Amino acid sequence: MTRILITVGIILALLGANAWQYHQVQQQAERAATAEQSAADRQAKILRLQADAREREQAQQAMEQTQRDLRAQLGKRELTIRELQRENQEYRDWADNHLPAVTRRLRKRPAITGAGEYQQWLLSQSEPLQPASNSAGTERRSD
Repeated sequence: MTRILITVGIILALLGANAWQYHQVQQQAERAATAEQSAADRQAKILRLQADAREREQAQQAMEQTQRDLRAQLGKRELTIRELQRENQEYRDWADNHLPAVTRRLRKRPAITGAGEYQQWLLSQSEPLQPASNSAGTERRSD
């Protein structure tokens, strides 16, 4: 009888050890599934970031091409203006005249990015801007 009890005890111990091992395997499987999902999420993020980086690079290249095109257009316009100045005496005379005082003051104004800055700048001026008059001596001809 003691042998049977010992055998039953050993079987119960083995069953308990087997159940414990099964529980451990299940936990490991859950951890592996969680790690696999985490790795898949990270891989998806990496792919998204790489796609974003490619898009930004393409946008930057497009912007740089636009800048080159604009510089080329500006160069052409400046060349055209210089050619017109050389060809047209009336234009040269007009371009040699001084700008009206109101316009010169506007060109001295700092870069203003908002209404608050504009108001502060206006209040800091000792001579606020006056409405421009239509006197013949202060305007350029628009022929």
